[in-house]
Amino acid sequence: MNSNPSPKTSTLCVVLARAGSKGLPSKNTLPVAGRPMVEHTFDHALAASCLDRIVASTDDPVVAQLAQLRGITVIKRPADLASDTATVDAAARHAVEQIECEGAVVEHVVILYGNIPLRPHDLIDRAVAKLRETGADSVQSVAPVGKMHPYWMKRVEGDRLLQYVDNDVYRRQELPPVFMLDGGIIAVTRRSLFTIIEGKPHAFLGDDRRAIITGPGEVVDVDEAKDLALAEVALTEPDEARQLDTPPDVHIGDRAIGIDQPTYIIAELGVNHDGSIDLALELTRVAANAGADAVKLQLFDPDQLLSAEAELAGYQEAVADDPLQMLRKLQLGVDDMLRVKQLAHELGLGFIVTPFSLENVDAMRQLDPDAVKIASPDCVNLPLLKTMMTLGKPMIVSVGAAEWDEIAMTVDTLGDHPSVLLHCVSAYPTPDDHARLGLLGSLNYFSRPIGYSDHTTHALTGALAAVEGACVLEKHLTYDRAAAGPDHAASADPAQFAVYVQHVRDAATLFTPADWSVDGLQHDVRRVSRQSLCAARDLPANHVITREDLTIKRPGTGLPARLLEDVVGKRLLRTVLANQLLHDGDVEVEPLAKSPRRKGEDNE
Repeated sequence: MNSNPSPKTSTLCVVLARAGSKGLPSKNTLPVAGRPMVEHTFDHALAASCLDRIVASTDDPVVAQLAQLRGITVIKRPADLASDTATVDAAARHAVEQIECEGAVVEHVVILYGNIPLRPHDLIDRAVAKLRETGADSVQSVAPVGKMHPYWMKRVEGDRLLQYVDNDVYRRQELPPVFMLDGGIIAVTRRSLFTIIEGKPHAFLGDDRRAIITGPGEVVDVDEAKDLALAEVALTEPDEARQLDTPPDVHIGDRAIGIDQPTYIIAELGVNHDGSIDLALELTRVAANAGADAVKLQLFDPDQLLSAEAELAGYQEAVADDPLQMLRKLQLGVDDMLRVKQLAHELGLGFIVTPFSLENVDAMRQLDPDAVKIASPDCVNLPLLKTMMTLGKPMIVSVGAAEWDEIAMTVDTLGDHPSVLLHCVSAYPTPDDHARLGLLGSLNYFSRPIGYSDHTTHALTGALAAVEGACVLEKHLTYDRAAAGPDHAASADPAQFAVYVQHVRDAATLFTPADWSVDGLQHDVRRVSRQSLCAARDLPANHVITREDLTIKRPGTGLPARLLEDVVGKRLLRTVLANQLLHDGDVEVEPLAKSPRRKGEDNE
């Protein structure tokens, strides 16, 4: 990202940070996690790859100085655009006009508020990508509404309590999904931004307005003291902040599935065994050798599943002429599936089954799997869901090709039953640019572990999904991607599957949770490569130190370099020869400089 002036600027980021604020005075420069609040927004903008230039629109000299130190252009905001009644779009238009006076061409504008110190790391890039790809007028980030849902809000007239919105909803699970603007980002075309219609304050957002969904707590908008406290916790103690909304773990066999657990990888054997028990057993061994956690089979009776009007899906037409005959060739019986289960358990793998018909329930009881998987097309098949829930097993439900309100209906049916939701794109295979991993986090709205059913052919998709919060990954495994069959082309062969699993495990290692304390691994470099105060010439005891007496050299075992100005004018307590470091006890203590204050120390 380039924050310096450029003659051509396609996407301009405007950070809005005025001095005035009635709720929390000077809030943009209040300290959050040890830094002025607006600096966190500067971090977000500078880290984005889609921005061609960043400017800060402000009337606050402190904000201006902070921006300049980061190489961000300062747009001095006029007083009439920095008042409590001034609109954000007016301030943004002013900034655009100032940049265009330099000859820049602006096509898209990203508006970021300086009082939002917490945003998802990829929010800016995702919003701008959606703006460009969809041709929309604007994109804004929104967060799911929880307990403050409008259906539960009331009006009070006198002492009479009246519904704010007429409805008959009683349970939380029945609430329709509603979202609120969280302020994380506004991305807008220049054309829309400069649309001004009297009486329509939001005309600058245009007619085609799109949303980017953020998870609960991913954006913190600081308007009052309690928001400031929340931001402080979220940035300095992220694990503690996350626990406030962390759903309970789900247990499959002896494995816990949850946000703080290793990613649970399911090798979907599906029908890639081609109806052969020998192939099914061999693929189970391949899954175990690759490091998977479970294998999954599909249970179906073609005559029970298909009506006389059944059709082949488009991706199946290349490998079959008739859906009934196709499934009959791919079917495994219960006895064969029990053999797979026995081998899976011997190899330390979980055993999961996807049933497709209500009539499968007795066979499912006989199979007694460690978990029940519901395929994407059946996430809205509520009778099937309810029937399989009677087995008392954890439920894993894919939601491919489902609308948001359909997912909400599914979750309402699941209720408090231990369950995992899998984001999925029902395309076989799924092109990389349709993987839609950016939507994964929105499933956190439903307060249960989430995952990704992966039909892409990319080796890194699972690892990226895991980083985005997938607790469960499901990946098709085949013996040969070129084999004849409906799912082989959307699967990974043994070598590819092993690489896929390793990438997921590597991602977990690379993203191991940590804090900012220096770990032991870094101590050696810290000691050897940091620099200390060093005598530039022979210095006798009782000598009053001057600046010319000192230089700075490695290692970092002496008085730290930051104390250079503090020791000047102090008395040396022992003789120090040229090229020797100064150590603790070599210089009179008073009034040697204090170390930086820590939280809670006296600010005198």
